[in-house]
Amino acid sequence: MSSRATAFARKLSIVVAVVAGLLALWQFVTVAFAIPPYILPTPDAVGRAFISSRKTLAEHAAFTLLSAFLGLIVSCSLAVGLAIAFVTYKAVAKTSMPLVIVFRSAPVTAVAPLITLFVGRGLATSVVVVVIVSFFPIMVNMMRGLLSADVCASELLHVYGASRWQHIRYVQAPYALPFLFAGLRVAAASAVLGAMLSEWVTGSRGLGALILEAGVMREIEVLWVITSVIFALLVFFLTSAAENRVLHWKRTQIV
Repeated sequence: MSSRATAFARKLSIVVAVVAGLLALWQFVTVAFAIPPYILPTPDAVGRAFISSRKTLAEHAAFTLLSAFLGLIVSCSLAVGLAIAFVTYKAVAKTSMPLVIVFRSAPVTAVAPLITLFVGRGLATSVVVVVIVSFFPIMVNMMRGLLSADVCASELLHVYGASRWQHIRYVQAPYALPFLFAGLRVAAASAVLGAMLSEWVTGSRGLGALILEAGVMREIEVLWVITSVIFALLVFFLTSAAENRVLHWKRTQIV
């Protein structure tokens, strides 16, 4: 077995052990303290509800994941563009950064209905909300990465008369990639939760709408909470896998 496969197996075993431990603790707490099912159902009850609702859950989960995925693409493009502009042009950073912070600080629950008025209910609103909640950590990490480029390499390109964009492409961008993926890992979970929040506020399709429906019908809310956590972790691990794939050169770099 290769070292990469061994590392993956080790990570997978840790995840399985943690999940199994949490499920065992959950079962023990519900039985030992005789917690009523309408407050905290047992894991097997949640599992049965998950199986019985798997078709509906899959349809709404696909919509939520699509919203999160499209929102991450838009937010990543926006964040990278703003980070390059802010690092390259200091005057733009001084004038625009306060606006970006105000935009990021706006409460999503108050903004989502206003977004619905402009773009309507459905996928577009969820994508915009995901962009609002996820672009800022990507932008901040990208700016840190662009500013962490090796000074000697920057001076070498300056001696050879490289343009500003060549400097970004050949020096700053490679150093910024680890920071970019770090921001993506933080934004990934926020993207899923942001999409669900938008669906909950607007009443459109998705896991957020299922949460609202489950609350009205007095169904097992924990099912949807666990589902959201599972998908958030899924996006996190996919982002980590992409980082390991793209940045394999970083592990073999000689410092």
